Amino acid sequence: MAGFALVAFPLLIGLIVSGQQIDRVTHQSEQLLERAISVTQSARQISDRVIAFERSARQFRILRDADARTSLYDRHRALSEELTSFSALIEREALLELADTIAQRSRELHQRTLNAEVETEWPPSLSALFEGLREIANELLIATETDSQRELKRLEAMGEAARDASLLSLVSTVPIAIMLAFLMANFLNRRIRRLDRGMRALAQPESARIEQVTSPRDLRALSTRLEWVRRRLVRTERDRRQLVGQVSHELKTPLSAIREGTSLLADQNFGQLGEQQQEVIGIIQSNISRLQEQIENLLRFNRLQARPGPVRQEGVLLDELVERVLEGHRLRIEAHRIKVRRSRSSGIRLSADPDMLTTAIDNLVSNALKFSPSGSTIGVEVKRQGDRALVLVADRGPGVPAADRHRLFEPFFRGTRPQNQFRPGSGLGLAICRDLVRTHRGEVELVERAGWSTVFAIELPINPSGDVAA
Repeated sequence: MAGFALVAFPLLIGLIVSGQQIDRVTHQSEQLLERAISVTQSARQISDRVIAFERSARQFRILRDADARTSLYDRHRALSEELTSFSALIEREALLELADTIAQRSRELHQRTLNAEVETEWPPSLSALFEGLREIANELLIATETDSQRELKRLEAMGEAARDASLLSLVSTVPIAIMLAFLMANFLNRRIRRLDRGMRALAQPESARIEQVTSPRDLRALSTRLEWVRRRLVRTERDRRQLVGQVSHELKTPLSAIREGTSLLADQNFGQLGEQQQEVIGIIQSNISRLQEQIENLLRFNRLQARPGPVRQEGVLLDELVERVLEGHRLRIEAHRIKVRRSRSSGIRLSADPDMLTTAIDNLVSNALKFSPSGSTIGVEVKRQGDRALVLVADRGPGVPAADRHRLFEPFFRGTRPQNQFRPGSGLGLAICRDLVRTHRGEVELVERAGWSTVFAIELPINPSGDVAA
Protein backbone atom coordinates (compact mmCIF):
# COMPACT_ATOMS: atom_id res chain seq x y z
CA MET A 1 0.00 0.00 0.00
CA ALA A 2 2.87 2.35 0.73
CA GLY A 3 4.29 1.61 -2.71
CA PHE A 4 1.00 2.32 -4.43
CA ALA A 5 0.63 5.53 -2.43
CA LEU A 6 4.16 6.56 -3.42
CA VAL A 7 3.38 5.94 -7.11
CA ALA A 8 0.06 7.80 -6.89
CA PHE A 9 1.54 10.81 -5.04
CA PRO A 10 3.11 12.57 -8.11
CA LEU A 11 -0.08 12.00 -10.11
CA LEU A 12 -2.13 13.43 -7.26
CA ILE A 13 0.13 16.49 -7.12
CA GLY A 14 -0.22 16.92 -10.88
CA LEU A 15 -4.00 16.68 -10.64
CA ILE A 16 -4.10 19.22 -7.80
CA VAL A 17 -1.90 21.68 -9.71
CA SER A 18 -3.97 21.24 -12.88
CA GLY A 19 -7.19 21.65 -10.90
CA GLN A 20 -5.93 24.85 -9.30
CA GLN A 21 -4.92 26.23 -12.69
CA ILE A 22 -8.33 25.41 -14.13
CA ASP A 23 -10.14 26.92 -11.14
CA ARG A 24 -8.07 30.11 -11.33
CA VAL A 25 -8.61 30.51 -15.06
CA THR A 26 -12.33 29.74 -14.72
CA HIS A 27 -12.75 32.31 -11.93
CA GLN A 28 -10.79 35.00 -13.75
CA SER A 29 -12.65 34.23 -16.98
CA GLU A 30 -15.99 34.72 -15.27
CA GLN A 31 -14.85 38.02 -13.80
CA LEU A 32 -13.39 39.30 -17.05
CA LEU A 33 -16.41 38.28 -19.09
CA GLU A 34 -18.81 39.79 -16.57
CA ARG A 35 -16.91 43.09 -16.43
CA ALA A 36 -16.48 43.24 -20.22
CA ILE A 37 -20.20 42.69 -20.75
CA SER A 38 -21.12 45.24 -18.06
CA VAL A 39 -18.74 47.89 -19.41
CA THR A 40 -19.89 47.42 -23.00
CA GLN A 41 -23.55 47.56 -21.98
CA SER A 42 -22.88 50.70 -19.92
CA ALA A 43 -21.10 52.37 -22.87
CA ARG A 44 -24.07 51.60 -25.10
CA GLN A 45 -26.40 52.99 -22.44
CA ILE A 46 -24.31 56.21 -22.35
CA SER A 47 -24.63 56.53 -26.11
CA ASP A 48 -28.40 56.02 -25.88
CA ARG A 49 -28.64 58.45 -22.96
CA VAL A 50 -26.80 61.13 -24.99
CA ILE A 51 -29.28 60.73 -27.85
CA ALA A 52 -32.22 60.85 -25.44
CA PHE A 53 -30.72 63.94 -23.76
CA GLU A 54 -30.43 65.69 -27.14
CA ARG A 55 -34.03 64.77 -28.03
CA SER A 56 -35.28 66.23 -24.71
CA ALA A 57 -33.28 69.39 -25.36
CA ARG A 58 -34.92 69.81 -28.78
CA GLN A 59 -38.38 69.28 -27.24
CA PHE A 60 -37.71 71.87 -24.54
CA ARG A 61 -36.57 74.44 -27.12
CA ILE A 62 -39.83 73.96 -29.00
CA LEU A 63 -42.33 73.67 -26.13
CA ARG A 64 -40.59 75.73 -23.37
CA ASP A 65 -43.00 74.43 -20.71
CA ALA A 66 -42.57 72.82 -17.29
CA ASP A 67 -43.01 69.25 -18.51
CA ALA A 68 -40.36 69.69 -21.16
CA ARG A 69 -38.02 71.21 -18.54
CA THR A 70 -38.63 68.25 -16.21
CA SER A 71 -37.98 65.76 -19.01
CA LEU A 72 -34.73 67.54 -19.90
CA TYR A 73 -33.64 67.45 -16.28
CA ASP A 74 -34.48 63.69 -15.95
CA ARG A 75 -32.60 62.84 -19.14
CA HIS A 76 -29.56 64.74 -17.98
CA ARG A 77 -29.71 63.12 -14.54
CA ALA A 78 -30.01 59.59 -16.11
CA LEU A 79 -26.96 60.33 -18.29
CA SER A 80 -24.96 61.51 -15.25
CA GLU A 81 -25.88 58.41 -13.24
CA GLU A 82 -24.90 56.11 -16.12
CA LEU A 83 -21.55 57.91 -16.41
CA THR A 84 -20.99 57.45 -12.68
CA SER A 85 -21.77 53.71 -12.94
CA PHE A 86 -19.46 53.42 -15.96
CA SER A 87 -16.59 55.12 -14.15
CA ALA A 88 -16.96 52.67 -11.25
CA LEU A 89 -16.52 49.70 -13.63
CA ILE A 90 -13.37 50.78 -15.45
CA GLU A 91 -9.78 51.45 -14.46
CA ARG A 92 -8.22 52.75 -17.69
CA GLU A 93 -7.38 56.44 -17.60
CA ALA A 94 -8.33 57.05 -21.24
CA LEU A 95 -11.85 55.74 -20.72
CA LEU A 96 -12.22 57.70 -17.48
CA GLU A 97 -11.15 60.89 -19.26
CA LEU A 98 -13.73 60.33 -22.01
CA ALA A 99 -16.44 59.69 -19.39
CA ASP A 100 -15.47 62.90 -17.55
CA THR A 101 -15.52 64.85 -20.80
CA ILE A 102 -19.04 63.61 -21.58
CA ALA A 103 -20.20 64.49 -18.04
CA GLN A 104 -18.70 67.99 -18.22
CA ARG A 105 -20.12 68.78 -21.69
CA SER A 106 -23.52 67.37 -20.79
CA ARG A 107 -23.69 69.81 -17.85
CA GLU A 108 -22.68 72.72 -20.08
CA LEU A 109 -25.24 71.75 -22.72
CA HIS A 110 -27.92 71.42 -20.06
CA GLN A 111 -27.30 74.95 -18.86
CA ARG A 112 -27.01 76.44 -22.34
CA THR A 113 -30.22 74.74 -23.42
CA LEU A 114 -32.05 76.29 -20.46
CA ASN A 115 -30.44 79.72 -20.72
CA ALA A 116 -30.42 80.28 -24.48
CA GLU A 117 -32.46 83.48 -25.21
CA VAL A 118 -32.40 83.43 -28.96
CA GLU A 119 -35.74 83.01 -30.58
CA THR A 120 -34.53 80.27 -32.85
CA GLU A 121 -35.95 76.97 -31.73
CA TRP A 122 -32.71 75.01 -32.30
CA PRO A 123 -29.71 77.29 -32.68
CA PRO A 124 -26.82 76.02 -34.85
CA SER A 125 -24.43 76.40 -31.90
CA LEU A 126 -26.39 73.89 -29.81
CA SER A 127 -26.65 71.51 -32.74
CA ALA A 128 -22.86 71.55 -33.17
CA LEU A 129 -22.27 71.04 -29.46
CA PHE A 130 -24.67 68.06 -29.25
CA GLU A 131 -23.08 66.54 -32.37
CA GLY A 132 -19.69 66.78 -30.66
CA LEU A 133 -21.17 65.09 -27.58
CA ARG A 134 -22.49 62.21 -29.71
CA GLU A 135 -19.07 61.79 -31.32
CA ILE A 136 -17.42 61.57 -27.89
CA ALA A 137 -20.04 58.97 -26.78
CA ASN A 138 -19.35 56.94 -29.94
CA GLU A 139 -15.64 57.21 -29.30
CA LEU A 140 -16.23 55.93 -25.76
CA LEU A 141 -18.26 52.99 -27.11
CA ILE A 142 -15.55 52.07 -29.65
CA ALA A 143 -12.82 52.36 -27.01
CA THR A 144 -14.85 50.20 -24.66
CA GLU A 145 -15.36 47.50 -27.31
CA THR A 146 -11.65 47.61 -28.16
CA ASP A 147 -10.83 47.25 -24.49
CA SER A 148 -13.22 44.25 -24.25
CA GLN A 149 -11.48 42.61 -27.22
CA ARG A 150 -8.18 43.17 -25.45
CA GLU A 151 -9.55 41.54 -22.31
CA LEU A 152 -10.79 38.57 -24.33
CA LYS A 153 -7.33 38.13 -25.84
CA ARG A 154 -5.88 38.32 -22.37
CA LEU A 155 -8.37 35.67 -21.28
CA GLU A 156 -7.32 33.46 -24.21
CA ALA A 157 -3.68 33.92 -23.24
CA MET A 158 -4.51 32.93 -19.67
CA GLY A 159 -6.24 29.79 -20.93
CA GLU A 160 -3.22 28.85 -23.03
CA ALA A 161 -0.94 29.51 -20.07
CA ALA A 162 -3.11 27.30 -17.85
CA ARG A 163 -3.12 24.59 -20.52
CA ASP A 164 0.67 24.76 -20.80
CA ALA A 165 1.02 24.66 -17.02
CA SER A 166 -1.26 21.61 -16.80
CA LEU A 167 0.62 19.92 -19.63
CA LEU A 168 3.93 20.69 -17.95
CA SER A 169 2.58 19.30 -14.70
CA LEU A 170 1.52 16.07 -16.41
CA VAL A 171 4.75 15.80 -18.39
CA SER A 172 6.77 16.18 -15.20
CA THR A 173 4.66 14.00 -12.91
CA VAL A 174 3.79 11.07 -15.22
CA PRO A 175 7.47 10.08 -15.85
CA ILE A 176 8.11 10.35 -12.11
CA ALA A 177 5.10 8.11 -11.43
CA ILE A 178 6.24 5.64 -14.09
CA MET A 179 9.76 5.61 -12.65
CA LEU A 180 8.42 5.05 -9.14
CA ALA A 181 6.10 2.30 -10.43
CA PHE A 182 9.05 0.65 -12.19
CA LEU A 183 11.17 0.85 -9.04
CA MET A 184 8.32 -0.54 -6.95
CA ALA A 185 7.67 -3.34 -9.43
CA ASN A 186 11.40 -4.12 -9.54
CA PHE A 187 11.46 -4.13 -5.74
CA LEU A 188 8.62 -6.66 -5.62
CA ASN A 189 9.86 -8.68 -8.61
CA ARG A 190 13.26 -9.25 -7.03
CA ARG A 191 11.61 -10.77 -4.01
CA ILE A 192 9.15 -12.76 -6.11
CA ARG A 193 12.07 -14.10 -8.18
CA ARG A 194 13.71 -15.24 -4.95
CA LEU A 195 10.56 -17.10 -4.00
CA ASP A 196 10.32 -18.52 -7.53
CA ARG A 197 13.89 -19.82 -7.30
CA GLY A 198 13.02 -21.29 -3.92
CA MET A 199 9.90 -23.03 -5.27
CA ARG A 200 11.90 -24.43 -8.17
CA ALA A 201 14.49 -25.64 -5.70
CA LEU A 202 11.81 -27.70 -3.94
CA ALA A 203 12.33 -30.25 -6.73
CA GLN A 204 15.67 -30.98 -5.01
CA PRO A 205 15.03 -29.84 -1.45
CA GLU A 206 18.24 -31.29 0.00
CA SER A 207 20.58 -29.30 -2.26
CA ALA A 208 18.97 -25.86 -1.95
CA ARG A 209 17.74 -23.43 0.65
CA ILE A 210 14.86 -20.97 0.34
CA GLU A 211 16.14 -17.38 0.28
CA GLN A 212 14.43 -15.46 3.06
CA VAL A 213 12.66 -12.26 2.01
CA THR A 214 12.87 -9.40 4.51
CA SER A 215 9.98 -7.31 3.15
CA PRO A 216 7.14 -6.85 2.51
CA ARG A 217 5.59 -8.72 5.40
CA ASP A 218 3.40 -11.08 3.35
CA LEU A 219 6.31 -12.25 1.18
CA ARG A 220 8.51 -12.64 4.26
CA ALA A 221 5.88 -14.92 5.83
CA LEU A 222 5.59 -16.85 2.55
CA SER A 223 9.35 -17.40 2.32
CA THR A 224 9.35 -18.68 5.91
CA ARG A 225 6.57 -21.15 5.10
CA LEU A 226 8.41 -22.31 1.97
CA GLU A 227 11.53 -22.99 4.02
CA TRP A 228 9.40 -25.00 6.44
CA VAL A 229 7.97 -26.96 3.49
CA ARG A 230 11.50 -27.57 2.15
CA ARG A 231 12.69 -28.98 5.48
CA ARG A 232 9.56 -31.08 5.75
CA LEU A 233 10.18 -32.43 2.23
CA VAL A 234 13.78 -33.25 3.15
CA ARG A 235 12.61 -35.24 6.16
CA THR A 236 9.85 -36.92 4.17
CA GLU A 237 12.23 -37.81 1.34
CA ARG A 238 14.75 -39.23 3.79
CA ASP A 239 12.07 -41.31 5.46
CA ARG A 240 10.75 -42.45 2.08
CA ARG A 241 14.17 -43.62 0.91
CA GLN A 242 14.73 -45.42 4.14
CA LEU A 243 11.31 -47.08 3.95
CA VAL A 244 11.75 -48.07 0.27
CA GLY A 245 15.19 -49.49 1.00
CA GLN A 246 14.01 -51.45 4.00
CA VAL A 247 10.87 -52.78 2.30
CA SER A 248 12.78 -53.71 -0.87
CA HIS A 249 15.44 -55.60 1.06
CA GLU A 250 12.81 -57.27 3.21
CA LEU A 251 10.99 -58.38 0.06
CA LYS A 252 14.12 -59.71 -1.62
CA THR A 253 14.74 -62.37 1.04
CA PRO A 254 11.35 -64.17 0.86
CA LEU A 255 11.27 -63.58 -2.90
CA SER A 256 14.60 -65.37 -3.30
CA ALA A 257 13.24 -68.29 -1.27
CA ILE A 258 10.10 -68.41 -3.41
CA ARG A 259 12.20 -68.27 -6.58
CA GLU A 260 14.44 -71.12 -5.38
CA GLY A 261 11.39 -73.18 -4.43
CA THR A 262 9.69 -72.70 -7.78
CA SER A 263 12.97 -73.53 -9.55
CA LEU A 264 13.14 -76.81 -7.65
CA LEU A 265 9.55 -77.55 -8.54
CA ALA A 266 10.17 -76.63 -12.18
CA ASP A 267 13.19 -78.98 -12.26
CA GLN A 268 10.85 -81.72 -10.95
CA ASN A 269 13.15 -82.52 -8.04
CA PHE A 270 10.14 -83.54 -5.95
CA GLY A 271 8.35 -85.59 -8.55
CA GLN A 272 6.89 -85.37 -11.98
CA LEU A 273 4.57 -82.46 -12.82
CA GLY A 274 1.69 -82.47 -15.24
CA GLU A 275 1.31 -79.97 -18.06
CA GLN A 276 -1.07 -77.75 -16.11
CA GLN A 277 1.24 -77.78 -13.10
CA GLN A 278 4.22 -76.85 -15.27
CA GLU A 279 2.17 -74.05 -16.83
CA VAL A 280 1.29 -72.71 -13.37
CA ILE A 281 4.96 -72.93 -12.29
CA GLY A 282 5.93 -70.99 -15.46
CA ILE A 283 3.42 -68.25 -14.66
CA ILE A 284 4.73 -68.06 -11.09
CA GLN A 285 8.35 -67.84 -12.29
CA SER A 286 7.44 -65.12 -14.81
CA ASN A 287 5.72 -63.02 -12.17
CA ILE A 288 8.57 -63.60 -9.72
CA SER A 289 11.03 -62.32 -12.34
CA ARG A 290 8.83 -59.33 -13.02
CA LEU A 291 8.50 -58.59 -9.28
CA GLN A 292 12.24 -58.96 -8.78
CA GLU A 293 12.90 -56.59 -11.67
CA GLN A 294 10.56 -54.00 -10.16
CA ILE A 295 12.23 -54.35 -6.76
CA GLU A 296 15.62 -53.88 -8.40
CA ASN A 297 14.30 -50.78 -10.17
CA LEU A 298 13.05 -49.40 -6.85
CA LEU A 299 16.41 -50.04 -5.19
CA ARG A 300 18.28 -48.54 -8.14
CA PHE A 301 16.02 -45.47 -8.13
CA ASN A 302 16.46 -45.12 -4.38
CA ARG A 303 20.26 -45.29 -4.71
CA LEU A 304 20.22 -42.69 -7.48
CA GLN A 305 18.19 -40.30 -5.36
CA ALA A 306 20.68 -40.60 -2.51
CA ARG A 307 23.91 -40.61 -4.57
CA PRO A 308 25.28 -37.28 -5.87
CA GLY A 309 27.18 -38.61 -8.90
CA PRO A 310 28.68 -41.58 -10.75
CA VAL A 311 30.38 -44.22 -8.62
CA ARG A 312 33.35 -44.52 -10.97
CA GLN A 313 34.66 -42.78 -14.06
CA GLU A 314 36.44 -44.50 -16.90
CA GLY A 315 36.78 -44.21 -20.65
CA VAL A 316 33.72 -45.62 -22.42
CA LEU A 317 33.22 -46.20 -26.15
CA LEU A 318 29.57 -45.42 -26.77
CA ASP A 319 29.32 -47.73 -29.80
CA GLU A 320 30.55 -50.73 -27.81
CA LEU A 321 28.20 -49.93 -24.96
CA VAL A 322 25.21 -49.71 -27.35
CA GLU A 323 26.21 -53.05 -28.92
CA ARG A 324 26.25 -54.69 -25.50
CA VAL A 325 22.77 -53.36 -24.76
CA LEU A 326 21.40 -54.63 -28.09
CA GLU A 327 23.08 -58.01 -27.57
CA GLY A 328 21.31 -58.31 -24.23
CA HIS A 329 17.97 -57.94 -26.02
CA ARG A 330 18.89 -60.19 -28.99
CA LEU A 331 16.47 -63.00 -28.04
CA ARG A 332 13.58 -60.57 -27.63
CA ILE A 333 14.44 -58.83 -30.93
CA GLU A 334 14.52 -62.14 -32.78
CA ALA A 335 11.35 -63.42 -31.10
CA HIS A 336 9.34 -60.39 -32.29
CA ARG A 337 11.15 -60.15 -35.65
CA ILE A 338 12.17 -56.56 -34.96
CA LYS A 339 14.75 -54.95 -37.19
CA VAL A 340 17.43 -52.71 -35.68
CA ARG A 341 18.73 -49.79 -37.70
CA ARG A 342 22.19 -48.80 -36.48
CA SER A 343 24.33 -45.82 -37.43
CA ARG A 344 27.91 -46.35 -38.49
CA SER A 345 30.58 -46.27 -35.82
CA SER A 346 31.12 -42.80 -34.35
CA GLY A 347 34.25 -43.59 -32.33
CA ILE A 348 33.08 -41.32 -29.49
CA ARG A 349 34.76 -42.00 -26.16
CA LEU A 350 33.80 -40.20 -22.98
CA SER A 351 34.44 -40.48 -19.27
CA ALA A 352 31.48 -42.13 -17.51
CA ASP A 353 30.30 -44.87 -15.21
CA PRO A 354 29.77 -47.74 -17.72
CA ASP A 355 27.20 -49.59 -15.57
CA MET A 356 25.06 -46.51 -15.01
CA LEU A 357 25.25 -45.45 -18.66
CA THR A 358 24.43 -48.98 -19.81
CA THR A 359 21.37 -49.01 -17.60
CA ALA A 360 20.22 -45.64 -18.98
CA ILE A 361 20.49 -46.76 -22.63
CA ASP A 362 19.07 -50.19 -21.79
CA ASN A 363 15.93 -48.56 -20.32
CA LEU A 364 15.33 -46.61 -23.54
CA VAL A 365 15.92 -49.67 -25.75
CA SER A 366 13.61 -51.76 -23.53
CA ASN A 367 10.96 -49.06 -23.87
CA ALA A 368 11.31 -49.01 -27.66
CA LEU A 369 11.01 -52.83 -27.88
CA LYS A 370 8.06 -52.93 -25.48
CA PHE A 371 5.99 -50.51 -27.55
CA SER A 372 7.08 -51.67 -31.01
CA PRO A 373 4.73 -54.08 -32.78
CA SER A 374 6.14 -57.37 -34.15
CA GLY A 375 7.95 -56.97 -37.47
CA SER A 376 8.60 -53.23 -37.03
CA THR A 377 11.93 -51.35 -36.79
CA ILE A 378 13.76 -49.52 -34.03
CA GLY A 379 16.68 -47.15 -34.54
CA VAL A 380 19.76 -46.59 -32.41
CA GLU A 381 22.21 -43.85 -33.43
CA VAL A 382 25.35 -42.45 -31.80
CA LYS A 383 26.74 -39.18 -33.16
CA ARG A 384 28.66 -36.07 -32.21
CA GLN A 385 27.07 -32.61 -31.99
CA GLY A 386 29.69 -30.00 -31.18
CA ASP A 387 31.21 -30.86 -27.82
CA ARG A 388 28.30 -33.15 -26.95
CA ALA A 389 27.56 -36.80 -27.70
CA LEU A 390 24.04 -37.83 -28.74
CA VAL A 391 22.49 -41.29 -28.34
CA LEU A 392 19.16 -41.51 -30.20
CA VAL A 393 16.73 -44.40 -29.61
CA ALA A 394 13.68 -44.40 -31.92
CA ASP A 395 10.70 -46.64 -32.58
CA ARG A 396 7.57 -46.75 -34.70
CA GLY A 397 5.13 -47.65 -31.96
CA PRO A 398 1.97 -45.76 -30.97
CA GLY A 399 3.92 -42.64 -29.97
CA VAL A 400 3.50 -40.39 -26.93
CA PRO A 401 0.28 -38.29 -26.58
CA ALA A 402 0.86 -34.56 -26.32
CA ALA A 403 -0.83 -34.53 -22.91
CA ASP A 404 1.74 -37.02 -21.51
CA ARG A 405 4.95 -35.37 -22.77
CA HIS A 406 5.51 -33.08 -19.78
CA ARG A 407 5.14 -36.03 -17.33
CA LEU A 408 7.16 -38.68 -19.15
CA PHE A 409 10.07 -38.63 -16.72
CA GLU A 410 8.01 -38.55 -13.52
CA PRO A 411 8.51 -41.62 -11.30
CA PHE A 412 5.72 -44.23 -11.58
CA PHE A 413 4.01 -42.39 -14.46
CA ARG A 414 2.86 -44.90 -17.10
CA GLY A 415 0.88 -42.67 -19.44
CA THR A 416 -2.81 -41.94 -19.76
CA ARG A 417 -3.62 -44.48 -22.47
CA PRO A 418 -5.67 -47.39 -21.05
CA GLN A 419 -3.57 -50.02 -22.86
CA ASN A 420 -0.43 -48.80 -21.05
CA GLN A 421 -1.83 -49.97 -17.75
CA PHE A 422 -1.80 -53.59 -18.98
CA ARG A 423 1.82 -53.54 -20.17
CA PRO A 424 4.46 -54.84 -17.76
CA GLY A 425 6.49 -52.15 -16.00
CA SER A 426 6.66 -49.94 -12.94
CA GLY A 427 6.89 -46.52 -14.56
CA LEU A 428 10.44 -46.02 -13.21
CA GLY A 429 12.44 -46.73 -16.37
CA LEU A 430 12.46 -43.22 -17.81
CA ALA A 431 12.87 -41.62 -14.36
CA ILE A 432 15.91 -43.83 -13.68
CA CYS A 433 17.28 -43.06 -17.16
CA ARG A 434 16.98 -39.32 -16.58
CA ASP A 435 18.66 -39.47 -13.17
CA LEU A 436 21.49 -41.65 -14.49
CA VAL A 437 22.13 -39.25 -17.36
CA ARG A 438 21.98 -36.18 -15.11
CA THR A 439 24.61 -37.67 -12.80
CA HIS A 440 26.88 -37.43 -15.88
CA ARG A 441 25.94 -33.75 -16.40
CA GLY A 442 23.81 -34.72 -19.36
CA GLU A 443 20.13 -34.61 -20.30
CA VAL A 444 17.56 -36.91 -21.87
CA GLU A 445 14.47 -35.67 -23.69
CA LEU A 446 11.80 -36.59 -26.21
CA VAL A 447 12.58 -35.14 -29.66
CA GLU A 448 11.02 -35.15 -33.11
CA ARG A 449 12.55 -37.04 -36.08
CA ALA A 450 10.93 -37.63 -39.45
CA GLY A 451 9.87 -41.26 -40.02
CA TRP A 452 9.71 -42.19 -36.32
CA SER A 453 6.84 -41.95 -33.87
CA THR A 454 8.93 -41.78 -30.68
CA VAL A 455 12.55 -40.65 -30.38
CA PHE A 456 14.48 -40.26 -27.12
CA ALA A 457 17.81 -38.42 -27.17
CA ILE A 458 20.54 -38.75 -24.53
CA GLU A 459 22.92 -35.79 -24.61
CA LEU A 460 26.24 -36.15 -22.78
CA PRO A 461 29.30 -33.90 -22.51
CA ILE A 462 32.42 -35.23 -24.25
CA ASN A 463 35.80 -35.12 -22.63
CA PRO A 464 37.97 -33.81 -25.53
CA SER A 465 41.14 -35.41 -24.22
CA GLY A 466 39.46 -38.83 -24.28
CA ASP A 467 38.05 -38.64 -27.80
CA VAL A 468 38.94 -41.32 -30.31
CA ALA A 469 38.85 -40.42 -33.97
CA ALA A 470 36.19 -42.14 -36.06
